[in-house]
Amino acid sequence: MSLDKMPDLGTKPVSLTVKLPTLKNSGVDRLADGLRELYKRGEFTDVSLVCADRTFYAHRIVLAAESEVFKSGLATVAKEASDGRQEIRLAEVSNPEAVKFMLDYMYQTDSAVWEDYNPRTQEINKDVLRLAQTFRLPGLTERGMHWLAKDLTTGNVVEVLTICEDFGLSQLGERILEQLTQNKKALAEVANSPQIMKYPKLMQALLQQAAAVPEEPQPKKRSKR
Repeated sequence: MSLDKMPDLGTKPVSLTVKLPTLKNSGVDRLADGLRELYKRGEFTDVSLVCADRTFYAHRIVLAAESEVFKSGLATVAKEASDGRQEIRLAEVSNPEAVKFMLDYMYQTDSAVWEDYNPRTQEINKDVLRLAQTFRLPGLTERGMHWLAKDLTTGNVVEVLTICEDFGLSQLGERILEQLTQNKKALAEVANSPQIMKYPKLMQALLQQAAAVPEEPQPKKRSKR
């Protein structure tokens, strides 16, 4: 029997209330999770990033969404690899591990990774900072900067200050200089180091910072009666 021919069920309809479980917001971004899984499995990728002897595969849409530089570059790059993907050669980066850090950051593969961000060498971290600077990824720069701030000593502080200068990490550089000038023993150690002689700009910055620190008040001498 069709619905059109069904007889009326009474003349006074009665409301019925059906209770179902409340809709819950799972808080899961299924699109982002799906893209992460495709990235991990290397499926449906359409860009290849070549660094040294390694090639990484990614999705244009993710790179373009995370970086205006990638967005502009991918729109104009015409070169394709033999497999049909757009190919980008990262000639200024020598450590493939840095590219992996960048892609993991862009895909947000695991937030816990960034709490324990720990590149094996200073050179890898510098390449991470280089990639962050090139593709304008401030969040990645922040992670590299925080790693630089760990385990600082007078033995490596000149190198760290040089990296701060090279990559425009003024916030960290200024705080390190403040710490040095407030610690006379550390300042003397750095100032007398042969390493500092190679970086005249840092010597000048240290002198300027030291000059800006007010001298400690000397205790008043008691007058003899």
